[in-house]
Amino acid sequence: MQIRLLLIDDFPLIRSGFAAALETDPGIQIVGQADDGDEGLRLAQELRPDVVVLDLHMPGTGGMTVLERLRTQVPDSKVLVVTASEKVQPLLDAVAAGATGYLTQRCGREELRQAVITVHGGGSVITPALAGHLLQEYSRASRGESSHVRPLIGEREHEVLRLVAGGYTDREIASQLYISPRTVQNHLTRIREKTGLRRRAELTRWAMEHALT
Repeated sequence: MQIRLLLIDDFPLIRSGFAAALETDPGIQIVGQADDGDEGLRLAQELRPDVVVLDLHMPGTGGMTVLERLRTQVPDSKVLVVTASEKVQPLLDAVAAGATGYLTQRCGREELRQAVITVHGGGSVITPALAGHLLQEYSRASRGESSHVRPLIGEREHEVLRLVAGGYTDREIASQLYISPRTVQNHLTRIREKTGLRRRAELTRWAMEHALT
């Protein structure tokens, strides 16, 4: 049985490169490709792929938001993040959001192919250069120490929270992000639910502690 795979990345050259690398394996079938998060979510719900290869940095609906929604909308699909970022925090956030694999775009053809096969089989894959940081995080958790993993906040919510911390009003935030004040309020409602904080001053302090300002 073939592994049915969906590619979500906003760079056509990267998508075509991944597709060319993976299609050399007769056990992998590319069932769809998307160049933004919204299209990726639509295709994921329509196609129900076994594995989604996802970039985190995309315009519009960003990869972290897509990852969060994939977990609830297509829970049977395994998500392999392949992204340009080599920073630790995106890895921790992606794992917390439900990614079963995380590679950087420095990975080779065979490494990518093996990662797809591994996550499809129920395993996990972390790019070696960052794997140690994840082990340190789990070690902290096992000792009851504070975690570096942020509550799951989508990229648009990050933007709203950063502006809240900057002292902007809801109307000013709406103007900055080209959205309606009601949409800003909806984002703030979800942020409050995820962080457990209610007051604007508390959100500002939380944003500063988590380096979102």
